[in-house]
Amino acid sequence: MKKYMEVIKTANVWILLTAAFLLAALLELCVFQFSYFSQNFGDYNRTELDLSQMTGYNGESLPLLPDNPTVSFDGLSQQVRSVTVRTAGPIQVLSGNIGICDEANAYRTMGAGSFQVNPGGHESAFTVRLHSHGALTRLRINFTEELEEPVFLLSVVLNERIPLQIHELRLILMAGLFFAVFCVLRFRLYEAEYCPEKKSHSRMNLLVLAFCLLVSCWILYGGSPSHQYLRPYPSLEELRSPKMVVDAYMQQLDAFEKGQAALDLDVNPALLELENPYDKGERDKKEIAYHWDRAYYHGQYYSYFGLAPLFMVYYPVYWLTGMLPTELLAGTLLSVFAILAVFGAIQGLYQIFRPRANLVLFLLGEAAVVFGSFLYLMQASLSFYYLPLISGVGWLAAFAGFSSFACLRENGMKRMLLFFLAGISVVMLVLSRPNMVILAAAFGAPLFLGVLFDKAMRPGDKLRCALPFLAPVLLGGIGVMYYNQIRFGSVFEFGTAFQLTESDIRYNGLVLSLHHFLSMLYHYFGESFVYTEFFPFLRFTTEKCVDFGNYLYQEYSAGLFQMPLNLGVFLAGLTLGGREKKDSLKRRICWLLLVSILGLGYLDFLLGGIHIRYVCDLSLAVSLMAFLLILGHIHFEGTRSSRILYVITLGLLLLTVSRGWLTIFSNETNAIRQANPDFYLTVAKMFRL
Repeated sequence: MKKYMEVIKTANVWILLTAAFLLAALLELCVFQFSYFSQNFGDYNRTELDLSQMTGYNGESLPLLPDNPTVSFDGLSQQVRSVTVRTAGPIQVLSGNIGICDEANAYRTMGAGSFQVNPGGHESAFTVRLHSHGALTRLRINFTEELEEPVFLLSVVLNERIPLQIHELRLILMAGLFFAVFCVLRFRLYEAEYCPEKKSHSRMNLLVLAFCLLVSCWILYGGSPSHQYLRPYPSLEELRSPKMVVDAYMQQLDAFEKGQAALDLDVNPALLELENPYDKGERDKKEIAYHWDRAYYHGQYYSYFGLAPLFMVYYPVYWLTGMLPTELLAGTLLSVFAILAVFGAIQGLYQIFRPRANLVLFLLGEAAVVFGSFLYLMQASLSFYYLPLISGVGWLAAFAGFSSFACLRENGMKRMLLFFLAGISVVMLVLSRPNMVILAAAFGAPLFLGVLFDKAMRPGDKLRCALPFLAPVLLGGIGVMYYNQIRFGSVFEFGTAFQLTESDIRYNGLVLSLHHFLSMLYHYFGESFVYTEFFPFLRFTTEKCVDFGNYLYQEYSAGLFQMPLNLGVFLAGLTLGGREKKDSLKRRICWLLLVSILGLGYLDFLLGGIHIRYVCDLSLAVSLMAFLLILGHIHFEGTRSSRILYVITLGLLLLTVSRGWLTIFSNETNAIRQANPDFYLTVAKMFRL
């Protein structure tokens, strides 16, 4: 009988999958391909404009030059519903608009449409749908993106017939979404509670993990059109390039290979003669050449970026291949590690908190934690600046997971191993982002103190728990302090105070200021994305505030509450106000975590400034805390209000996943758009009707 029911269940799954694909195909044809079928209605003649009559025509194409990226076609008299332009030129995403004159606006050229194109790639043609009021008399094509080299128009066609173009990625994503919804409704998964002991629930959990890993691999694929992920060992000239884009980890590996801590960079003797070499204004005024964003101390350059990515990725790749990883490959490998660690942390913290978790909320929430913690943004930025952040997220999650499982296990070798791995995680966290250790302490202190003061444990057992953890922490701490001492003459100086950047960081210090604290809350939590009509629909703000009494570094940023999952932290009030003894551990963790998040945010704000990278220091801790609180307080129960709240929460989690996905294409560096314009434009087509 059980086998018979399994066969029926499998058949139902295949039926649901078929129905999801058919519905996705119907939506693709009837909605996204509607223009293909509707073009058969109306009398619109195809007309190719004669470029040879235009000034500047070179016999094959019409060049638009950087100083005048506009061309107008006059003397037209035709009903128009679209214009199709084929281009050639540089490999980059260029934006522009189409202006028209018609019978309703005979004298003014009015904007009628916009476009994006990659003249040097596969996406070198674009079609803009128009709707002329009467006959079109004038057509203007204008590139609004600043051109660095000419763009060539190969053809301009009015009313070109639109081919049927099925977008495979869009079709797959829609089918997957419909299939998930159908399964939830058919098997009433919204009523089920998550139970990790059930094989079906474990498989669903693995599917969510596989999906998150697949997105990371997809970024790896799309981040490089040539799919070259290794680069040769750099020459001395490349290492000493004064450009800011030089990979600091590549320079540090070279320094270690030469048996030195200082980077092998040429030092301008004029730096020694400056009154304050850390004052950018003085460096610029006296036109002193220097290496940007490296720590300069006693006539030598050092890297102040955490060493963990060097040990985790750069050296293993170098030893295996003799080459170095690109920032894309390094970021992907670190992201894969971070995703695995996040899922492990979720399982461990779930065992600690033991919420009555709804199955659908748990599965969707896992994905929302990964997307909402800006992990994919960090990977897709393709910059060494984000590598220590990704590593920090991974090791913070690893520490939370190892600590949770260690405290839950009975005494034995496995428990000792877990405590040892937790200690290793602390050391690696310090070698990634030292300030994030504050968050690790908030996760671990209540757990470890619970073990320490457990009256049922013998002193010997407590010692067997403490030593495996303390040994790597102490040895690692000694190593880190020695490394700091030989570089900067202080065991507690990591080099950030001596960086050659926008201002003299040494003057940044801790002050008690309610104004600064409230500003931190706004910029790190409340600051909004800037929303746009077209893909990728959002971008980070560059809003400047000069009301801090002195200079404060400000760049691309957005608040954590722009990821709706993180709004779940407001449920902390329900946990913190509880009185039940069984919830005392939850309350202690929530209290410490909340205080540490605010404390670290204020510390980053005062010592660093306003930037999405500083926000990312907090992102995982906030997302994990919000996720666990949502699981504990949001359920699909019998009352109408609880069900409405449940549906709203599901919507917010989906919105978190969507926004996290969009930040792959809109971030500080916009690296995907620059590195692989065709990939960017192909994804953008998903949202074009």
